[in-house]
Amino acid sequence: ISGGLFGLINFAVGLLEVILEFAKILSFGFRLFGNIFAGALLLSIVGALTAVAVPPFLYLFEIFFGIIQAYVFFLLATVFISGATVSHHGEEHP
Repeated sequence: ISGGLFGLINFAVGLLEVILEFAKILSFGFRLFGNIFAGALLLSIVGALTAVAVPPFLYLFEIFFGIIQAYVFFLLATVFISGATVSHHGEEHP
């Protein structure tokens, strides 16, 4: 059954799965870079436009936001890794 047309379809699905895994990693990296860049840009713009008292509070807010982002990326990485290591065949091994 794995030859002929079904073999070609299985190959195409496998190729799409490989592309999907690389796309996840690339998307993950771009999202992390975007969040870090946006936080630094926000701090520099607001810090330049406000008085001396406001930027320390923004730094504390950025640290809080960074902790939340780290937790979200931890969860996403856990889901990606667990999805990549789980068997999709439904076969049970006693």
